[in-house]
Amino acid sequence: MPRLTEAQLAKIRAKEAATPDALKRDALTNYREGVFFVTLNTRDYAPILSMVKGSIGAQGPNAPHCEYTALGQKVKEVWERTPNYYPEVEVIACEVMPEHFHGLLRLMPGNRRHLGQIIGGFMAGCSHAYWDSLGIDWKNMKFDDDARASLNSKQRGRGYIEPDRDRDHTRSFRGPALFVRGYNDTEPITPEQVQIKLEYIAKQAERRLLKGNHYECFCIHRNKHSKNWTPAAIARAISADRFFGHNEQKCREAQAKIMARIATQPLKEQSAIALPLDEQAATAQPLTLSLDFIGNRSIMAAPQKLPLICHRADATRFEEQKAAVIDAVRQGAVIVSAFISPKEKEIKEQLMSELLPLIEIMDNGFSDRYKPTGRAFYACAEMRMVQISPWRYEYQKQATVSREMCLVMNELARVITGEADDWWKRRPPFHPAIAQQSE
Repeated sequence: MPRLTEAQLAKIRAKEAATPDALKRDALTNYREGVFFVTLNTRDYAPILSMVKGSIGAQGPNAPHCEYTALGQKVKEVWERTPNYYPEVEVIACEVMPEHFHGLLRLMPGNRRHLGQIIGGFMAGCSHAYWDSLGIDWKNMKFDDDARASLNSKQRGRGYIEPDRDRDHTRSFRGPALFVRGYNDTEPITPEQVQIKLEYIAKQAERRLLKGNHYECFCIHRNKHSKNWTPAAIARAISADRFFGHNEQKCREAQAKIMARIATQPLKEQSAIALPLDEQAATAQPLTLSLDFIGNRSIMAAPQKLPLICHRADATRFEEQKAAVIDAVRQGAVIVSAFISPKEKEIKEQLMSELLPLIEIMDNGFSDRYKPTGRAFYACAEMRMVQISPWRYEYQKQATVSREMCLVMNELARVITGEADDWWKRRPPFHPAIAQQSE
């Protein structure tokens, strides 16, 4: 193969730098076999593919559903016809939302087509349907001089079929593309993960209605501050750890890693609005560390907030800790935790099952179009959950949480609540019968 010129390499590097992380492919993933969940967005997020209809909780014809436009129906048909062009592809499910498309497909063993080639063909078919709806006679359209000049001599000399776009994928020759260039993919590995994606697709319309009815709970509130959330708090959390505390070099390296990920804001741009969790922050000196949150703001103004951190040293007393946590929340407290360890997740599961309020500290920041997933989505819609993040957002296909990140998130739980980890050891047992008598 001929070697690439410096000009060609420069173009490749420029494209790579301009491509959002969510649209980049993973070099370690086999994109020719497996199950993939694909998302595509219309240009400028134009809501031209469907309308969300129905009522939350209704059954039958009035259940939440997407009513497709003529173009949206064409998009669905193009997706379903994919196996006609690529026999090794099985389309599993899809949903055509007003401004984006979700599709689940399986690439069978023996398939030689890259996922990108298959999705590219689907996107081209959708653009053709879009051009038909716009009245563009694209089938009989000829190149202009600039377009023809972009073809090489072999393509021009052998009656090459004229493509829809130039070689650099920068513009279309016939009409506007329906979807923005690029796609986001997720590869579900297990049957359970595939089932989760199927349920996610099936509930898209219901989620959209819930989000519309509780818009405030799904707004991302950015660059909020607490007077106690400072670099000193982060340094304290790391230096107090038994692993980092006895190694000054490791401690400094961990702090440097954290400060590179932590959300900060220039002093001159800081918001004067304080989080409800800290009423005095509005009058404090401007801070450099920021917090973002999504969910029911009033939960953060609860008079009593308690941290949940399960330590290995207290493993034998876990049932006692769990009972104290659940009892405290039933009495009106709000639990704040990163829910990292299996024991913490077990308590979170019971809080969610009993529809009790909680504040979850997230291990990543929020993208501009972030929304909670799974049960957390419905907890936010029902105004009983807040997700809060101290981090800058970074796109991650596989989330990893380091030791120092765990330490910092646990410290944030202490800062928000103003309580020590062992509050549950000092709290008197809660007896429902005694509580009823006192009422």
